[in-house]
Amino acid sequence: MPLAQLYIAIIFCQLIFSATPLFTKIALNDFDPFTLGFLRFVIATMVLNLLMLIQGRYKRLSKKNLLKIIILGFLIAPVNQGFFLIGLEMTTPGHSALMFSMTPLFVYILAIPMLSEKFYFGKMGGILIALAGVIIILLDRNITVEPKFYWGDLLILMAVIAWALYIVIGKKVVAELGSIAAYSYSITAGMILFIPMGSYGTITTDFSQISVIAWIGLLYISLLTTGTAFPLWYWALKYMEASRLSIYMYIQTILAALWSYVFLSEQLTTNFIVGGITILAGVFITERYYPLKSTTSQSSSSSTG
Repeated sequence: MPLAQLYIAIIFCQLIFSATPLFTKIALNDFDPFTLGFLRFVIATMVLNLLMLIQGRYKRLSKKNLLKIIILGFLIAPVNQGFFLIGLEMTTPGHSALMFSMTPLFVYILAIPMLSEKFYFGKMGGILIALAGVIIILLDRNITVEPKFYWGDLLILMAVIAWALYIVIGKKVVAELGSIAAYSYSITAGMILFIPMGSYGTITTDFSQISVIAWIGLLYISLLTTGTAFPLWYWALKYMEASRLSIYMYIQTILAALWSYVFLSEQLTTNFIVGGITILAGVFITERYYPLKSTTSQSSSSSTG
């Protein structure tokens, strides 16, 4: 797989991911959080399973792989989405963004023992430099240290750890099942496990009162975020080390600020410029620890897709 194509796919994912909070906020104006989360998984599951059916990708899972899929589903839906939705009501969006910016750090820490990735002080330094850039940008969002936000921040942090585990464990499953199958099976499992949290709100929702713009928000996070960007991200995971791929999540902070500038008329401050440069510097430093060559050899043992 040529690196140019891989990087184009990664940047495309970040463009979609960076606008996801904006469309989620739009949808939450009309939808209950758990109803929104449940419908998001239902729609994405239907689309992904239809794609699997058309392409003939269904395969019988071994007991070992089935257990891994259930674990991935549990991590991505009840734990990640559940803690995130509950935590967001107890803290601020700025705090939430800061917690999620720690994802690459957790991925690298987990990948060392679980995926046998090598530890380099320089690579860790690059990750921390990029994290510092995120913090600089988020300083414009009035991040404060207050006891009333502690529990919410803790829940968001648990959601972040679950997301990091989903990436690291998923790396192994992708190698065995292929990216599309691994992701589709895990999202299906996650949707089923999310039923106790989202079914009641979904049944009692008066959908006639949902605005068009809220439906657009739901369709964006269902079809583009969960149904397109995440499968593409898992596809990239087949060709890249987990820590290498996760470092590009920092770019979301830059792109999210640009989305806010375009659609919400928010100003681009000095913190944005300094933070953006710092993030890019951290990504560049981290990339230096990976060979600049075709990634085909990394996926030679992986399944197709």
